[in-house]
Amino acid sequence: MSLPSGVQRRAWEKVYPEPDPYALDPHGWCKKKLGAYLWSKQIQIMESVRDNRFTAVPSCHGPGKSWSAARLACWWIDVHPPGSAMVVTTAPSDHQVKAILWKEIKRGHRRAGMSGRITLDAKWYQGEKMADEELIGTGRKPQDYDPEMFQGIHAKFVLVLVDEAGGVPKSLFDALETLMTNDYARMLAIGNPDDPTAYFETICRYGSGWNVIRIPVWETPNFTGEYVPSDVAEQLVTPLWVEERRQKWGIGSPLWQSKVEAQFPEISDDTLIPPSLLRQMQANSIKPHSLGHYAWDIARFGSSETCGYLNRDGHVRRIFAKHKQDTATTTNIIAQTIYPYGVEYVPSIIDVVGIGGGVVDSLNMMDLNIIPFNGGDPAFDDRRFRNRRAEAYWKMREQGEADQIDLDPFDEILAGQLTVLKWAIDRKGRIYLESKEDMRRRGLPSPDRADCVMMGTGAMAGMGDSVPRIITMPSITGDLMKKVM
Repeated sequence: MSLPSGVQRRAWEKVYPEPDPYALDPHGWCKKKLGAYLWSKQIQIMESVRDNRFTAVPSCHGPGKSWSAARLACWWIDVHPPGSAMVVTTAPSDHQVKAILWKEIKRGHRRAGMSGRITLDAKWYQGEKMADEELIGTGRKPQDYDPEMFQGIHAKFVLVLVDEAGGVPKSLFDALETLMTNDYARMLAIGNPDDPTAYFETICRYGSGWNVIRIPVWETPNFTGEYVPSDVAEQLVTPLWVEERRQKWGIGSPLWQSKVEAQFPEISDDTLIPPSLLRQMQANSIKPHSLGHYAWDIARFGSSETCGYLNRDGHVRRIFAKHKQDTATTTNIIAQTIYPYGVEYVPSIIDVVGIGGGVVDSLNMMDLNIIPFNGGDPAFDDRRFRNRRAEAYWKMREQGEADQIDLDPFDEILAGQLTVLKWAIDRKGRIYLESKEDMRRRGLPSPDRADCVMMGTGAMAGMGDSVPRIITMPSITGDLMKKVM
């Protein structure tokens, strides 16, 4: 049967469009439309999405996870007839939805010269006129975790992308699977395997029904020698990064297992801060209302690190970290940090054991607001805890479980130190923590940042009237009243 010509042919093609030549070739589409070079695992992921309804990718740090997912989204929309395809994405945080995945989708959209427009709130519209636009792509924010939010999404070709899948709960996976109503639908879940209690771990098991592609560091081009252009190699994980993490996290630590080996960490009952609790504390968003208080862990010229953290109503952030600094310089830095707020305000809790003792003495001579901390002192509740260190760490854990701690998700050294801490019960039934010496024997670094956060959170609990007064943030109105008076 011959095809009609002219106007009739164009009408015929709208009803019976010819398949896109790249409909079964996502790799070829990326080369043709984006001029992009894909390495072997990226090609394997794309072909798996083409061939399998469900694909799971537990991955190390830095292999181009979000880049691959974003290009898949662009390919999916471009190769299917207009109006027949839909892309739905989600991630654990609003930042991951908008600033990471959809930023890459927008770059791919622009580079390929695709139609439609992508908005700042992670939505992709297509249509010649704004009044006639159709939604063909959407990114759901964390507060949209109500499964009902995915109702009403219908298309013949649906692609679901779950970025940083370890932080997405099973209820949301169940809701997303309701979009997989026909043989053409596809779902990709990709992320670091950092939480062994997450649903992501379940789907990455053998026999789960998902096609699983694991990407450890050792299988990326900078380790295998696979050829990639220099600009691609520069964006992938490097041996230098791995060596730095070996020194900071230790081989075999939970973060090492997850972000280097692409394996879900082996977490036992004696882990003080499991990955699920760490993620919970990193996901919290606490708005500070007070000037807060500081915590400092003092080191000198060894491998340990002098660091300082500020806790404002549970919003805990690092303000200082440096290796190989003399105690006189450290004393001056602490004094300069807290003095502008007034000597009677903004207390600093400092580890007084060892090197820290001299710093505490010097700061006390300046009449600054210093609280010494000795982890070896008896606990306030000495029937439950062996010493103050164990009690303070346990209080920090309880505060985290109560959503009272908000940690910086980008402080990877802190995360690594928190997740390797182990606890046990002694013969008297008291809780105690693994010593720093035992940690060193396991090849782990000193938990300087973790100790600092412990002092700034759990160590303050139970102090009662011994905690100096902490004032609230000054207001503009209050400042004006003081000037008038």
